Amino acid sequence: MIRVCNLVKAFGDNVVLDGVDLHIKQGEIVVILGPSGSGKSTLLRCLNCMEDPSGGNIFFHGVDLADMKVDINLHRQKIGMVFQHFNLFNNKTVMDNMTLAPVYVAKKNCRKARVRKFFGKDYVAEDIKTAKQIKEEAKEKATELLGRVGLLEKADVYPSTLSGGQKQRVAIVRSLCMNPDVILFDEPTSALDPEMVGEVLDVMKSLALEGMTMAVVTHEMGFAREVATRVVFIDEGKILESGTPSEIFDNPKHPRLKQFLDKIL
Repeated sequence: MIRVCNLVKAFGDNVVLDGVDLHIKQGEIVVILGPSGSGKSTLLRCLNCMEDPSGGNIFFHGVDLADMKVDINLHRQKIGMVFQHFNLFNNKTVMDNMTLAPVYVAKKNCRKARVRKFFGKDYVAEDIKTAKQIKEEAKEKATELLGRVGLLEKADVYPSTLSGGQKQRVAIVRSLCMNPDVILFDEPTSALDPEMVGEVLDVMKSLALEGMTMAVVTHEMGFAREVATRVVFIDEGKILESGTPSEIFDNPKHPRLKQFLDKIL
């Protein structure tokens, strides 16, 4: 699904990613480990086109997102992102936070369908919907997802009234509202109080069981051991080791990985 080839990202003279090669297959849960400042978050931001690569290629379903001619917004719709600090709109209700993007994209697609119809080109009649239909469908999807994570009663409240764990669960299901092919998690539990971490990890585990493709930057070693299909260790902008959880945690080979695990385990 995703193939990263010789990815380089520099901020001025500071090279944050230095020739990263990575592949993520459909249904994989890839956990990315590494010390602070190693380039983990920058890698995710490049995958979601939030940062432009300084060099290399990022192929998503065979399309190079590093190609400036590509409409990255079209592909970004299928790449969900969950941030460390939730990034919810505090002036909008939970329901509005969840339906904002799906409604916008659906309306945009309907406008395109109407243009195709006007010029006599092929179009799918179902693509053309009223604004009311679009909002109703988005709300129906959001309601279902909120129910799945036990937050249906919070649909009409504002994020400021939620706990950290509740905010992050909303952020996850907000991403799911776009029906993504892959979700990128950037340290989703690091801003939470310890007692709230479990409720967020439980949602992520359920997604893994359902076959959602995920790339997760985290320091939750238990989650990595239990859920990951592959663990990647990155330091100073380079992937130093990659393998199954058993290979990484029980039989690490690179000295830097051994040193890292000795400190955090």
